[in-house]
Amino acid sequence: MRESAPTADQRINAPLVSVIIPVLDDTAALADLLPTLPASPDVEIIVVNGGAADSALSSLVSRYRHVSLLSSPAGRGRQMNAGALSARGRWLLFLHADTRLPPDFLDELQRADRNPAIAGGSFRFQLASDAWQARIIERAVRWRVRWLELAYGDQGLFARHDAFHGLGGYREWPLMEDVDLIRRLRRVGQLHHSSLPATTSARRWQRDGWWRRSIQNVACQLLFFAGVSPARVAPWYVRNADTTRREGLVVMARAPSDSRGKSRLMNDIPVHHLELRRALLLDTVDAVARVRPADLFVAFEPAAAESEFQLLVGGLAQLVAQHGDTIGDRMRHVLAALFARGYTSVVIVGSDLPTLPDTYVNAAFDRLRDDCTDVVIGPATDGGYYLIGARSVPSRLFDSIPWSTPMVLARTVEIAETLRLTVSFTPQWYDVDSVDDLRRVIADHPAAARTQAWLAAHPEVVREPNVQG
Repeated sequence: MRESAPTADQRINAPLVSVIIPVLDDTAALADLLPTLPASPDVEIIVVNGGAADSALSSLVSRYRHVSLLSSPAGRGRQMNAGALSARGRWLLFLHADTRLPPDFLDELQRADRNPAIAGGSFRFQLASDAWQARIIERAVRWRVRWLELAYGDQGLFARHDAFHGLGGYREWPLMEDVDLIRRLRRVGQLHHSSLPATTSARRWQRDGWWRRSIQNVACQLLFFAGVSPARVAPWYVRNADTTRREGLVVMARAPSDSRGKSRLMNDIPVHHLELRRALLLDTVDAVARVRPADLFVAFEPAAAESEFQLLVGGLAQLVAQHGDTIGDRMRHVLAALFARGYTSVVIVGSDLPTLPDTYVNAAFDRLRDDCTDVVIGPATDGGYYLIGARSVPSRLFDSIPWSTPMVLARTVEIAETLRLTVSFTPQWYDVDSVDDLRRVIADHPAAARTQAWLAAHPEVVREPNVQG
């Protein structure tokens, strides 16, 4: 049963504008966006999550008393309609998570509000880049808006509440829903195209190529205007958006100085925890640093440990902070952060793999280059996995996992099958969780130079106990 939009009587004391932000694994971008929006009685902010429940997203939104969080099935048009149905503002402003409104956007909406003939509008398109190509694209968009009155979603589209609902809202299409809305708004009233800039991320143009991305956008528009359905255009658009591969490799790591790290192993070792944790991390980074052409990252926690990691691996890897309550939340956030930067496939490993063969990690990227693979997993000997990779953020794959148990791998594969994700596997390997695993490190000599040196200096740790007959 569809929820009804607020009536005119219910909106007597309504805010001027409801800012509706659809998100799908966009927590990192949203964290940058929300501080730029005013906490004002004139502004209502509604975030609509199209993905699985995400504790990091919920925690972020809870910091802002003037922001509400809704959930909806995925799909930008569907999510924006869900937000509009609960919005109370006289105006609805639909904002992408990677777009920034001008500081005085409220003044512009107040001007539009005073003219009852205006049904909707947009802000001026601007790219967050100093590249000369960006200026040419901006001029082309200004021409399109001026002569064709066609503004798109990354310009911060806004519509009068009653006009939007009178038209039935967005078409819930896979793309072109913004073009369709503007064309229909134009039929019921005037459009107000502001000269104030809405600045949007240039990452898609930088990833795909300035001209290739622009030509692709125009081609999609022409197909749509020629009568080709959005459902038929969408697969072509997705297939051609990411032909430039960028691969990211992430080591998930807790600071060696944090005593909570490797608790199972450290409980069996009486001394020198810090040096061993540091050796395991650095040997793992060395083991995977040979993987090319992937860009290497270390996802660190806690947040206060950034300077410690900068000293340890700053010259070897880029740093990205972890966010979330569970390891699943943190992996989901890291994947979303790298895909937001334009990476087309990402592989995550732990920080306790000092002897990991780089051929296994290369095999994971090979699997992801195959369009038939959605997720790649490296099974661990303890029933978990030492590696996981994907070409997009796998919705709900990290939910309801019994972390730190022998059921992690089996449950993950079960969920993937339920989600109809195609899973490939790399060879089995071990992470260092016990003294027995440290003994295996010795057997894998000459790998893991730092861990081997630590073990040589502390032979009592791995000495086999005497068995009395």
